[in-house]
Amino acid sequence: MNETIEGRRERSDARRNMERVLRAARELFAERGVDVTMEEVARHAGVGVGTIYRRFPSKDQLFAAVSHEACAVTRETIHAACSAAPDPLAKLRALVLVQYHRSQRLAMLIELRPAESGAYGEPAELYHTLHALLTDLLAEAQRRNQIGAGDPAVQAALVLELLTPRAFQNLARVAGGNSEAVAERMVEFVLHGLAGSQRA
Repeated sequence: MNETIEGRRERSDARRNMERVLRAARELFAERGVDVTMEEVARHAGVGVGTIYRRFPSKDQLFAAVSHEACAVTRETIHAACSAAPDPLAKLRALVLVQYHRSQRLAMLIELRPAESGAYGEPAELYHTLHALLTDLLAEAQRRNQIGAGDPAVQAALVLELLTPRAFQNLARVAGGNSEAVAERMVEFVLHGLAGSQRA
């Protein structure tokens, strides 16, 4: 019986340690990207570096696990926000707001890039998810005559260039304000450009 209790305690301790490791890795990678060392993660988590290596044999694997979680939550949050919005333009606003809000906290973990240019799979999957979602909502906006004509896939790719965490950081630095204010400026800019394509 004592061995069973001791085993449960060890598993509980191991689980708590791993939660601390993942939280520390998320904070450090979000701030500095892959320049963070495993030793820094261990110090930040208050565990020995061996604890990390037992679960993640390389820094790339740890980064990929943390990025996977950040991108998955971002996808879910964006889908939920878009589902709750009443029309394509409201969906666009919701998508930009969520992406910018997440970019404010997790820039290095959700940097958007197509598969061919990224070393990690999750940001590429997030990019393609957002591209497909944007393509659909822009096509619907065209059907409703809310924006000008054009290839929705091309328009979506252009919009995605403005939704990278780097674009958010640059705009926030110049324009100031919180993620909502920055997102609203970007949405207005995008909608003005898409409306302009109707006159072209």
